[in-house]
Amino acid sequence: MKKYFILALIFTATLGLAASLAAKRPDVPETVRVAIVRDSRELDLAIHGLYRLRDMTSGNIIAKGNYLGTSKVRLLNRGIFIGLNVYSSRLLTIEPSRDASILIDERPFRGEVTFIRTPDNRITVINNINVEDYIKGVLYHEVSHHWPMEALKAQAVAARTYALYSIHPAGKPYDVTNDIYSQVYGGRGSERYRTDLAVDYTKGQVLTYNNQIIAAYFHATCGGMTEDAHELWNVPDIVPLRGVPCGFCKDSPHFHWKKNFRLKDIQNALNLHGFKVGIIKDISIIDRDRSERIDNLKITQKNGQELIIKGKDFRDIMGPNVLMSNNYQIVMQGYFVDISGRGWGHGVGMCQWGALGMAKQQFNYRQILAYYYPQSVLMDYHELPSK
Repeated sequence: MKKYFILALIFTATLGLAASLAAKRPDVPETVRVAIVRDSRELDLAIHGLYRLRDMTSGNIIAKGNYLGTSKVRLLNRGIFIGLNVYSSRLLTIEPSRDASILIDERPFRGEVTFIRTPDNRITVINNINVEDYIKGVLYHEVSHHWPMEALKAQAVAARTYALYSIHPAGKPYDVTNDIYSQVYGGRGSERYRTDLAVDYTKGQVLTYNNQIIAAYFHATCGGMTEDAHELWNVPDIVPLRGVPCGFCKDSPHFHWKKNFRLKDIQNALNLHGFKVGIIKDISIIDRDRSERIDNLKITQKNGQELIIKGKDFRDIMGPNVLMSNNYQIVMQGYFVDISGRGWGHGVGMCQWGALGMAKQQFNYRQILAYYYPQSVLMDYHELPSK
């Protein structure tokens, strides 16, 4: 695809890619709450540097120290057991000094760490961290730090935007998780020089539409066209979250893929997820959406009964890393089925391998973002208009 043609497609969007001159917002959060451990029985904790322990229920400082060697954290009837001490708190926060590190199961983290005793008597651990430091712990897991800087900067903006969009109102214990269901986050140990630079170069920048931060979804490889967000989730059908054709991800190792399944394994998976399915005779595609991803499937059983299931639900049941996308063809092979597909991921928002392809063709990160999130506006999140 010629560069001048793509520039024509994104011309309208790039008109909006400028910093806002609005007054600074005092209510924009500076930290994101990341669940780094959920529902654990015990874990290892170490603190390298000065720290304080605060009981979040009372707000009181209940302990101080300058170093804590590796210690077990467990729950007792009397409270939270750390090392040789028991703290009678259901909500305990470690506040490190600026240069200190907190290690959870040998993984170092910046920022504060809060231990929560859950109602089912498990430990959930929340990392309360500055947004910019959080993004530095994300990028290495989302894209290669060897990629061109413009692709890294586009990913930094998308990840920051998604994080700030995900921040919940007070009362909920965390905003995001540290896995693929939010953004993969590895803490301080995942920081790299080039990805850190990409975060610093784009500091504070987020994607907006009508002065609101958008849900800047992204995925590995779209396979030729990105997806409309409203096809998958209950989100507003806004222009920046509608699919666009993509001719930039053809070099992705996931652009084409093929899987073979036993029909018996598909039957078992469906039954495990609450569908009462007998012996499967045939699987066929009923219809597709405008991005060519499957909307509905028909599963015909040997007894003649039929099950109609959404393509996105079928992919979730089979496993999103097994059935790599929802864009595929089906060929029945007796007791087996061959599935040949394109792309990896849900397909909404920025195609990461497409961003790489655009960067290699000398598009800058503003142009990449404008292409995958059409009519979005790039702003400093501190300068969003007051509500």
